[in-house]
Amino acid sequence: MTPSTARPTHLPTVQHFQEWAGKSAADPLRVLSSACLLGRAVAYDGADYGAFPVTQDLYARPEVRSFGFCPEDFSFGTPRAICDIYEGSGFDVLDGKARVLTEEGEDWTDGMLEAAQAMLAVAQDHRVDLCVMLDVSAACGSTIISDGKRSEQRRIPGSGVCAALLIREGYPIVSQRDYATLARIHRLFEADWQSPEPERDHYQHPWFVENFGPPVDPQVESA
Repeated sequence: MTPSTARPTHLPTVQHFQEWAGKSAADPLRVLSSACLLGRAVAYDGADYGAFPVTQDLYARPEVRSFGFCPEDFSFGTPRAICDIYEGSGFDVLDGKARVLTEEGEDWTDGMLEAAQAMLAVAQDHRVDLCVMLDVSAACGSTIISDGKRSEQRRIPGSGVCAALLIREGYPIVSQRDYATLARIHRLFEADWQSPEPERDHYQHPWFVENFGPPVDPQVESA
């Protein structure tokens, strides 16, 4: 089975790239990032996820200004329990149809909703153009999330709670594994930039296609 050419609509569009083509050090591309991708030690266990060269190099560009925020650290502190979405996606949590629980069963839904509003406020206050967010996270995932308890390793296409709110508000989102889109962003500023990773987005990865078939759009909301 080959990857579908269907492109999730949470990714930047042609219009976005046209708008960003004139960005410069004087008028930078303003990026809201999951703080862990900026190297901040805010993962559930106090680690960080800054070891992704494609995003590291993007944040280092003079034409890019990044703003970090960790919604789970905001509401629950660090270190903290692992939490995931049960019975749906981040859109379902926003609509009161699903819950966010820790692996021990503690209900963190209200805290996650507060964190989503706080992350949206950061995006609005800093007038960001783009969000770069950690995939699989119950907060920041944009293409893949866990289906219930993470230790059981069930995955479904979908968005986390904070990503879902940002998508609803019109912000484009890429994950740290959307290598094709990230390469296009780099080439706005360096035409011959070479990616150290295969240039495919997360939904095009063979693992995604093998598990889920031709990709569905994780922005599509249930009726």
